[in-house]
Amino acid sequence: MKQAGVMIICIILVVVSGICEIKYLNKSALYLRADIEYIQNAINNDNYNIASTQSKAAYNSWSEMKKIWNIFINHEEIDDIENSMIDLKEHIEFQNKEECLVAIEKIKSELEHTVKRQELRIDNIL
Repeated sequence: MKQAGVMIICIILVVVSGICEIKYLNKSALYLRADIEYIQNAINNDNYNIASTQSKAAYNSWSEMKKIWNIFINHEEIDDIENSMIDLKEHIEFQNKEECLVAIEKIKSELEHTVKRQELRIDNIL
């Protein structure tokens, strides 16, 4: 009887920690996505000074988020996001609008894919 109680408590802890993980990933991805959309608006308005400043701030935010994301997520996905963020900074520096917008869409797509992949769904479990 004692073992069953311990097992139930462990299962509850795993489920609750999984829910907290998903909430954290969603919340942090939304913050980064908001930063990326701000950069996109600045680029669409041909304001590369603001885009450059904001991309550095977004990269710093990503660097902090990445430390925690490394606990939960496959490192290859984190590296993909990292590389896209670096590409975006470089394209902004050279004021290449088309490449900036491509890098922004790639970051958005990678963030969405990464978060969805962590969600508790039947296809993710099997």
